Amino acid sequence: MKSTFGSFLKEKRQEKNLTQKDIAKALFVSDSAVSKWEKDIAHPDITLLPKLAELLSVTEHELITASIDSTARQEKIEAKKWRAFSLSWSLFFYISYIVALVPCFICNLAINKGLTWFWIVLSSLVLAFAFTNLPKLIKKHKLILLPLSMFLALCLLLTTCAIYSGGNWLLVAILAILLGLSVIFTPIYISKLSVFSKIKKFNDYISVGVVFAILNILLIVCNIYSVRNGYTNNTYWYFNVALPIVLYNFVVINILISVKFLKLNRLLKTSIVLMLINLFIYLPPTFVKVKKPMSAELIKDANILKANLTKWTIATIEYNVHCIIFISLIVLSVAFFAFGLIKHLKNKK
Repeated sequence: MKSTFGSFLKEKRQEKNLTQKDIAKALFVSDSAVSKWEKDIAHPDITLLPKLAELLSVTEHELITASIDSTARQEKIEAKKWRAFSLSWSLFFYISYIVALVPCFICNLAINKGLTWFWIVLSSLVLAFAFTNLPKLIKKHKLILLPLSMFLALCLLLTTCAIYSGGNWLLVAILAILLGLSVIFTPIYISKLSVFSKIKKFNDYISVGVVFAILNILLIVCNIYSVRNGYTNNTYWYFNVALPIVLYNFVVINILISVKFLKLNRLLKTSIVLMLINLFIYLPPTFVKVKKPMSAELIKDANILKANLTKWTIATIEYNVHCIIFISLIVLSVAFFAFGLIKHLKNKK
């Protein structure tokens, strides 16, 4: 049975070991006023509810509804526990940073008579801070600030390592990280940030273009780095090998993206994509003759005309596997086309 305001007030007053006089004195009202409230003859002024709720250790909502809101109380308890855990988590890492830094600082000074590898430790902890504590501190624009902060922290660590080791690989490493981030965050930024709202419908094309540009810069830098360090004798392998492959894949990906703009159902679109993927993967190795040995080595195993499904040896196994994949994709493409065509004809009727 639902309790009344008066009975709820009396129950909570007795739980707190308060008398009607104690309540009256705290609220600057008469004892009789409190008595009338408990008998439901009258009700307190709304301005007295906050103080009354505080005296009884209940919320104003619970006082008005004359019932305990168990859900709200549980949520409050859970929120308090989470805040305590979050604070403990942050303190744990802060203490860990200090425990790691101080001994390293002292040891580096004592052994090397100066600070050398200590900067690597420091930059490593800055990176750890960016992944652990920083997300809690950033309240606004997390989508932009967090990836940027983590990228800069990682660049700081790589720079410190490059200076300490005397390596000239820093630009390659930074561009490789930037490439990975662009693959993940470029489509997210274009779709989520209002500044890109006008170009959102071209998200796929723009994202592929950005990744393509960064990839080419990375490959050019890798070409220069590998030649300078004597890792290859092919001075222009970027132009001879890398660029044709990247351009081919760039065109292929954009053609596949364009399929989504066709006014067809999803089954037919899937059929077209599967068939295109099949053609793009297996036509060049099968029918295009490549003179450059390095390029030929990259694609020769996908020549399905060299398959022999009756003979599985070391010489034929890769050709056979590719042939089976080729046939499977054709079968899937035909199946999707058939179901898609049936659905299309039904919708047309």
